[in-house]
Amino acid sequence: MITEHKNLKPETIVLDEVLPGGGKWSKIIKRGQKIRISTEDGLGSLSALFYNADNTAERFNSADTVKIQYNAFFEKGKVLYSELGHILFSITEDTTGGLMDAIAGMSNPRIVEKNFGEGTFGEIRNRYFKSDRENFLVELGKYGMGKRDVIPCMNFFRKVDVKEGSKLVLSEKRPKPGSYIELRAEMNVLLVLSNTPHVMESGEYNPSPVQLTIYNAEAMTSDDFCMHYTPQAKRGFENNARYFA
Repeated sequence: MITEHKNLKPETIVLDEVLPGGGKWSKIIKRGQKIRISTEDGLGSLSALFYNADNTAERFNSADTVKIQYNAFFEKGKVLYSELGHILFSITEDTTGGLMDAIAGMSNPRIVEKNFGEGTFGEIRNRYFKSDRENFLVELGKYGMGKRDVIPCMNFFRKVDVKEGSKLVLSEKRPKPGSYIELRAEMNVLLVLSNTPHVMESGEYNPSPVQLTIYNAEAMTSDDFCMHYTPQAKRGFENNARYFA
């Protein structure tokens, strides 16, 4: 463990572990649980795929998430939709100032080599330069999934700015050390993570470890912040209620 979570009750924590740089990870986050993703040094960069764990044909839809909420930028209170209009995750806390990206997509071996140079297994063994696509395919394979199940990803701790109308530029902003993002599962969610540099990053390949903390949260109330953050979110929660009725 990197950081002690002083504002979490120890008895609520289900899992608390560190995902090393270059690593891959997957777990089912149960409905009502939260996952806190923390970067101790402020240099974290994490890519994520997520699916309805009870029916993996239903998965995160980045385009609908942006379109329904009329905004391509994310913050505390926003929700992350599936293509069926259900809410998979709510963003219940964010100390990064909105450093999240659902626009740029994921890296692959060709992009990694272009941005960072060669770093093959034959040359540096287990320290070889891993990409999001490679990591995701390995983890998805554990659930009987494959290439056809790879979807546009969500990136945490980095942000893409839109310049000159349509030009995408990776923001130089970084979260402060100790920053974190919290997601609450609004259904049983299969979460798949790849701890590799952002697809638009370049220079030295040196991904930083991130801490993953799953804990049992208090039950959601009728005045929940995320539920009432936008009219669109309220309708999404109503869709979820019908799904579980």
